[in-house]
Amino acid sequence: MKLWLALFLLLAWPAQAQWIVAQGSAPIVDSDVDLAREQAVQDALRQAMLQAGASVSSIQGLSNGALTKDQFQIRSNSEIRQYNLLEEARHNDRLSVKLRAYVVAERSRCLGGQYAKGITLIRFRLAEPDQASYGQLYDINRELTRQLFNRLGLLRQNFVTRRWLDANLGLDPRRLEFGESGYVRQMQSLAADTDSQYLLFGVIEDMSLRDADGNTLTRWLKDPVRQFALQIYLFDGLTGELVDQGRYQSSATWPFDKQEQVDVGGQPFWRSSYGREVSAQLDKVAVDLQMKLQCTKPIARILRVDGDQYHINLGKRHGIKVGDRFYIEQKANFNDEQGHERIIRNPTMTSMEVKRVYNNNAILMPGSRYAPANIQPNDLAILE
Repeated sequence: MKLWLALFLLLAWPAQAQWIVAQGSAPIVDSDVDLAREQAVQDALRQAMLQAGASVSSIQGLSNGALTKDQFQIRSNSEIRQYNLLEEARHNDRLSVKLRAYVVAERSRCLGGQYAKGITLIRFRLAEPDQASYGQLYDINRELTRQLFNRLGLLRQNFVTRRWLDANLGLDPRRLEFGESGYVRQMQSLAADTDSQYLLFGVIEDMSLRDADGNTLTRWLKDPVRQFALQIYLFDGLTGELVDQGRYQSSATWPFDKQEQVDVGGQPFWRSSYGREVSAQLDKVAVDLQMKLQCTKPIARILRVDGDQYHINLGKRHGIKVGDRFYIEQKANFNDEQGHERIIRNPTMTSMEVKRVYNNNAILMPGSRYAPANIQPNDLAILE
C-alpha cells in the first residue's frame, strides 16, 4: 500500500526523479564511530541534494524493493526517507561513506530555482594572525577564499561567480554585532562594481593548537590537535544588509613538524587530516549557500534606458530567457534624523517583458503601450 501511495505522489507532483550516488565524510571524535557515520551520511545526503540541482521535496530510497519509514529532515521543505549505504571507509581520524539515493526534485515549489544569482567573494580575514605561525599559514585566508570560489563556480545552475576580490578592504563584519552600520553603502558599492546580488565574506576565527584534552598547547607535542573555525557572512548587495551568517568548525591532528613551512596550496596540506577537515567544512559552506539561495528570485538593476528599452544586468548565465516578465521598483531612499539611509522601493504597475537576451545582460520592454515614468539607472527589475 505504501509503495502504491509513493508512486501516486511521484506521478502527481511535477517533479524530476533520479538515482544519485553521493559521498560524505566526517571526523571521528573521541572514538565515536557511530556519530561520525551519522554525520557522514548527513553530509552525503546534502551532496545528493546539491547534485539534484533543485529544491528537493523528498528523497525516497528502496531497500529490497520496499519503502522504509526512516526519515531525515534537513530543511522544512526537504524530506529524506531512506538510502542505500554502498561503501564505508576509515582513514586515520575521518570516516567516509558512499550511498545511493532516489531524489525527487520538485521544481514547482521553487520559483527561483531555475535562475542563478550573482555572488562575489571578498578575501577572508584571519582573526588571529599569530595562530598561523605554526606551519606559516599566513596565506590560508586567501587560499580558502579561492577554494570556495571554485566550488561555487561549479554550481552554475545556482550561482554566477565572475570574480573574487583578493584585496584587504578593511572590512570586519564582526563589528556588526556591536551595532556598526557603516558597511551598508560600502556593500552596495561593491555589489554594483562587481555586478553581484550577493557578497560573501568570511573570518577564520580559530586555528589554535591544543593537546588531546582540548587544552591550549603550552609545549610542542607530536601530532597536536589543530582547531578550525570559520564564520561566514552573507550580504544582500542591493540593500547592503547582512542577511545570513553561519559558523563552521572542526578539528584534526596537525601532522607537520613544528618548524615546517606548509604550502596551503599544495597537496601535502590538503591530503593531511587537517586539510581534509578544512575541505569538508568548505563543502558544507557551498551546500548551505546553495540551499539558502536556490529558491530566491534574482533581482536585476537597470543599467540604461533607451526609449522604451530597459537594459538590465542579468542574462543567459543567470537563466534569463525571452518572455520572462519583470516589474520595476523605483528607488526612493531617504536619510533619517540620525543620518542612516532608509531603503524604500516604489513598485510600478506596468509589467515588463524580456525581448532580447545576451550572456550577462538583457533588454526589457513594456508589456503594454504605457511604460512607467521616470525609470532611472539603478532602479530594480523584480522577476514576477
